[in-house]
Formats: sequence, C-alpha cells, structure tokens
Amino acid sequence: MAIDEIERTEMVQKLIDTLGETPAVTLMKCVYPNGADFLATKDDLRALEERMRSYVDSTVSTAVSAALARQTRMLMVSMAGFMLTIWVPLTITALT
Repeated sequence: MAIDEIERTEMVQKLIDTLGETPAVTLMKCVYPNGADFLATKDDLRALEERMRSYVDSTVSTAVSAALARQTRMLMVSMAGFMLTIWVPLTITALT
C-alpha cells in the first residue's frame, strides 16, 4: 500500500506533537535520508533496466563478434598449415 503525501504529512505532524520537532525531523531523515525527491520510482527502474539491457546486449555482441573473428583466423591459419604439410611432400614426391 502506497502512502500519499497527505498521510505522510499527518504522520510527521503526529511525530512532532509526540516527540517534538527535532526528534521528529531526525526520525524522518532516517526514513528518507536524502529526501523523498531522491526515491526511485518504478519508471526509474524500468529506464535503468532498459539502459542496462542495451549496454549488456551491445557489450556481448561486441565480445562475440571479436571471439568469432579470432576463432576464424585461428581456423584458417591451422587449415593453411595442415594443407602445406600435406601438399609439400606430395608435390616433392610427384616431381621426383
């Protein structure tokens, strides 16, 4: 259940009446250390999720592309080495 500003104000007033102004202000600072303006809303969390998802997607995409390029180069070099080890002796044998 969300508390609206009217209920919050009534609670603060009752705290002031019961505890006094200084303890009530101290208690409210403990509840909202940076003030109610700094609380995250569901929209803030959705926006953060979207930014994080975008960052992770782009980072993963870049990492996978780099890994595939490295793997392809290594495979091509290995295949070229294999072909040379087979082709050179066969060529020498065929020429002699």
